Amino acid sequence: MKRFILGGMTATALTCLSAQVSAQDLPEVTLQAVAGSLGGVPMMIIEGEGLDEKYGFDGTFEYLPHEGIFQNFLIGNADVSMDNDLLGVAFAREEGFDITSFYPVGNLYLGIVVPGDSEAKTPEDLKGKKVGHFGADSGTTMFIRLIVEEMYGFDVLEEYEMSQVGPAALVSLLKEGEVEAIFDFESFVSEAIVATDGRYLLQAYSDYADFNGGFAPWITNMVAHGDWLKDNPELAYGVRDAYDEAVAMLEETNYEILRKPYIREKLGITSDEVLDVLIGNGASHHYFTTDWSDDKRAAAMEFLGKLAEDGEVLTNVPDGMMVTLEDYIGPRP
Repeated sequence: MKRFILGGMTATALTCLSAQVSAQDLPEVTLQAVAGSLGGVPMMIIEGEGLDEKYGFDGTFEYLPHEGIFQNFLIGNADVSMDNDLLGVAFAREEGFDITSFYPVGNLYLGIVVPGDSEAKTPEDLKGKKVGHFGADSGTTMFIRLIVEEMYGFDVLEEYEMSQVGPAALVSLLKEGEVEAIFDFESFVSEAIVATDGRYLLQAYSDYADFNGGFAPWITNMVAHGDWLKDNPELAYGVRDAYDEAVAMLEETNYEILRKPYIREKLGITSDEVLDVLIGNGASHHYFTTDWSDDKRAAAMEFLGKLAEDGEVLTNVPDGMMVTLEDYIGPRP
């Protein structure tokens, strides 16, 4: 009996050792996302479910503060950034950095939120009212501004009385009745909805896509340096495959996978009510996507062109901002 037990223990130890050696033998890929950001959820799933090893790489997963994270990527401290917007790609390419987006991540998980007792039915009803946001140059305000201007024909920065605080503080501002509405992103949107029995007045992705023939821009994309993609084609495809499965898990579970402790803890969500609302919003508005079709990329370039015409945030749309792996590095190895 003792020999059997020892043999079993030895077999178990060998199995664990084999798994460790296997992981150590895989090529390493460093991925980064903003700490606490919803945009980092697919990366959390890749890490938590072991999808990196499944698809042939040993992932190092870095969750970094928003301040400085893009610079961290630009100087080469990460191979793939999972939480970047296309504006950052445009600015970096204009400055000579050879980076490109090779896949989508997040749809526009942001919008205008009003409390439950608000009589507003459309953004037009907020004209002349006090509205909270966290900066005219923020991606959230910029996207909402452009979408409202295209859908309703007015500039929110001119027609609303804007009040600026941080994205987290906006929730309290709305709860205390200091503003009639806020511009914010998840999971602060869900917190505001719970705190005020509120609702989306404008859901940026769903409402704009309905208005615009099915297209709305992404808020986050997968971005890499061009030379890394060309030098590591198998790893690039592996990262994309791992992301595809992570999004499939979100969709197959109707976003219920967000209840897993490793995701909830990294998002910093302590309220069951907020988590319930976030899951419902994610499932209803399809917060993550794998649609990188020619049509969607062309529409994204057109959207960026509108920003460049406005000239306040972007003045030029550089070539090479978006690629497919198939075109850029060739067929799957």
